[in-house]
Amino acid sequence: MQRNITLQHSLENKADRSSVDVARLLEASIAPNTAKAYGDALRKLWDHLDGQPLTDTTLAGYLAHLYTRGLAPASVTVVVQAVRFWEKLDRRPSSAGPLTSRTLAGIRREGRNRGRGQVTGLTRETVKIMVQNAVATDTLAGLRDAALFRVMSDALLRIGEAVAIDCEHITTEFDGSGRLLLLQSKTDQEGKGASLFLTARTVDTILQLQQIAGYTEGPLFRRMLKGDRMSDTRLTVDGARLAIKAAAELVGIKGVSGHSLRIGTAQELAQRGATLVELQNAGRWTDSQMPAHYTREQAAGKGAVARLLGVD
Repeated sequence: MQRNITLQHSLENKADRSSVDVARLLEASIAPNTAKAYGDALRKLWDHLDGQPLTDTTLAGYLAHLYTRGLAPASVTVVVQAVRFWEKLDRRPSSAGPLTSRTLAGIRREGRNRGRGQVTGLTRETVKIMVQNAVATDTLAGLRDAALFRVMSDALLRIGEAVAIDCEHITTEFDGSGRLLLLQSKTDQEGKGASLFLTARTVDTILQLQQIAGYTEGPLFRRMLKGDRMSDTRLTVDGARLAIKAAAELVGIKGVSGHSLRIGTAQELAQRGATLVELQNAGRWTDSQMPAHYTREQAAGKGAVARLLGVD
C-alpha cells in the first residue's frame, strides 16, 4: 500500500460524473488546512501499514502506536477523522469499527491531560517590538511582515485566514480604524463572513505597504522576490509561519506557531477582563473550551480566589 494518498485521489478514481461531483463537493466542505492535515495523516498511515489492509484491527493498532509515541489524543483523533472522510469520498464501508472506537476512547480517557502542548502567545507589547524590528529593516519585506503581524494580532486570525486576505476585504472607517471582512474561515465553512476590527495603526501600516509596493487589489500579503521585490502571488502559510517565527526569535521568544499572535491577543483580552463568551466570539471559536484552555492562567488571576483572597 505504498501510495501517495490524498483526498484528491478518490476524485480521480470515480466511475461516473455524479460520483465525481459528490466527492468534489464533500472535499470542498472542509477547510484547505484540514484537507492538508487529512492528507498528511493518511500518507503516514499507509507508510506504517506497509501493504497491510486497512481494517478495524490495523487502524486500532496504529492509533495505539501513535499514542505510545507521545501524541496527544487530539492528534490521534485526526487520523480517524481522515480515514472516515476518505472512505466517505470513496463510498467505502468504514474501517473504524468497535475496536477503533474503544481504543480511541481509552486514549482520550488516559491522555486527557497530555494535551498538544501550550503554544506560546505573542502579547500586544511583544507584537509592537516585532513590528518595530521589521520596519527598522527599511525593506519592503519588513513592511509586509509588520502589516501581517498587526493584522493577525488585531483580528485574532488563524494563519490560513491571514494569507487569504485580499486588499478589497479591508475598509477604513471615519476614525481611522479599519474593518476586515473575513469571508471564510475554519469555523465558517458556509462563508457567512465576519467583520473584524483593525486599529488605526494597523490600517496605516497596510496603506503604507500598498503605497510603497504599488498595489490596491488582489492578495494583501504577497511573496517576495530577489532584490526586495514583491510578486503578484499570495504569501503561503509556510512563508507566513516562518516570518512569525523569525521575528519572535529575534526578540528572544521560541516555541511560537502560526496561532501565537491569535493566542497572545486572546490572553491579553482575558487579562483585561474579557469574558469567555467575548473571547469565543472574538476568536470565532465554536467550542468555548479552546479559549478557556489558552487563557486559563489569566482566568486564574481574575477568578474569585484572586479577587477575594489575593490580599490575605
